Amino acid sequence: MGPGRVFGELAILYNCTRTATVTALVEVKLWAIDRQCFQTIMMRTGLIKHAEYMDFLKSVPSFQGLAEETLSKLADVMEETHYEDGEFIIRQGARGDTFFIISKGKVNVTQEDPANQETAHLRELGRGDWFGERALQGEDVRTANVIASDTVTCLVIDRDSFKHLIGGLDDVSNKGYEDAELKAKYEAENAFFSSLKLTDFNIIDTLGVGGFGRVELVQLKSDEAKTFAMKILKKRHIVDTRQQEHIRSEKHIMTEAHCDFIVRLYRTFKDSKYLYMLMEACLGGEVWTILRDRGSFEDSTTRFYTGCVVEAFAYLHAKGIIYRDLKPENLILDSRGYAKIVDFGFAKKIGFCKKTWTFCGTPEYVAPEIILNKGHDVSADYWSLGILMYELLTGSPPFSAPDPMKTYNVILRGIDMIEFPKKITKNAAHLIKKLCRDNPSERLGNLKNGVKDIQKHKWFEGFNWEGLKKGTLTPPITPDVSSPTDTSNFDSFPEDTDEPPPDDISGWDYDF
Repeated sequence: MGPGRVFGELAILYNCTRTATVTALVEVKLWAIDRQCFQTIMMRTGLIKHAEYMDFLKSVPSFQGLAEETLSKLADVMEETHYEDGEFIIRQGARGDTFFIISKGKVNVTQEDPANQETAHLRELGRGDWFGERALQGEDVRTANVIASDTVTCLVIDRDSFKHLIGGLDDVSNKGYEDAELKAKYEAENAFFSSLKLTDFNIIDTLGVGGFGRVELVQLKSDEAKTFAMKILKKRHIVDTRQQEHIRSEKHIMTEAHCDFIVRLYRTFKDSKYLYMLMEACLGGEVWTILRDRGSFEDSTTRFYTGCVVEAFAYLHAKGIIYRDLKPENLILDSRGYAKIVDFGFAKKIGFCKKTWTFCGTPEYVAPEIILNKGHDVSADYWSLGILMYELLTGSPPFSAPDPMKTYNVILRGIDMIEFPKKITKNAAHLIKKLCRDNPSERLGNLKNGVKDIQKHKWFEGFNWEGLKKGTLTPPITPDVSSPTDTSNFDSFPEDTDEPPPDDISGWDYDF
């Protein structure tokens, strides 16, 4: 490598092990930036720009009746355009569909009189002024010229983007999930689980193994019909990898999530070495395992599992929660064959129309705005939904490469560069491409009708959404689960022979 070459790009995105050794052959001068500094700059730049755009929008009388959330979405779709001195921005008599706000420079507004062929100077506009607002309401014939009298930068919104966003945010409510009857049920559950102790359970078998610990199937000693999944996490490992906030966030989000398409977390325990998360046992196995064994799924099977995820996302997003870790490994089947989302380590409550800048997710599923550190919101989940659809239909994700950096470069080229196999139907391909738009504001699920746009898409035509919500729709795959202790749908794992981890008494887990 010589002057102008770059290395270590992955390290500014996330905490990763170095994949190569770089040695100086001669005396070398380097420019370096650490991850925290890079991400702080990117976040500050994004926040400052967004706040500036919001101020511009609030100054426009036509927008003053709009909700803060709607203005925030408009600010996200505004694009900067640049004009040189003397360049026409708008020509009189031309048809237009674009609204402009001047962020830098000045323009002259002139009007031509065809009768005497004279041009009148009407006024000069500068920073904060706007023009072309009628184009947002319908076809607009421009009544004047707007000419740059300086180097000019404008923020622009086109009519299509405006129409997609105006009309309110996703109005999916969680009323159906949390009526009075359900609340009473959950209160009774809480009373039952809060009385339990760790010693009330026997370990039956191992359901999964990961970097932080294991997931065991446990049985209640006093009632052998009751089994649960117990996630056992090494506290010291969590501290060493600085994942305390992710684990605490996972606990709080899962405890409050009462949705039929999300694995329940009933309660937590702790001792000096481990955290214990007592969860609903879904014994139908991981969707990933079934996909691996079958190679790919038919349209109807993919439609059912995608529908389960859509319902989970509708619930989470209505609470201002972004999930950020969708993949077949994180979808698990209950004994009926319904898919539920598990593993909320990357989930985060960001509120409405807010963004977050943390780089996280599985490389093949990461949205472009996460890679580019532009800040992301719930629309990143809809990107991952499109990737999931593709993987379920074909057996592999559309974007993949030998290493993460190459995968990110493929993702940034866009979904339109991917050649879809013939087995993906026209309607399925159309939905995938609508979910995987590079611009988050253009993604299905993130428009004015929210998740309803996905539910009403042609690929879902005839799909029984009500039956899915009520649990009356027959699943495409019914797992073979013979008893509450049947773990045959999971891979076999060796016994835990590791030495117990060191104690952690730092107290970060005070609310477990």
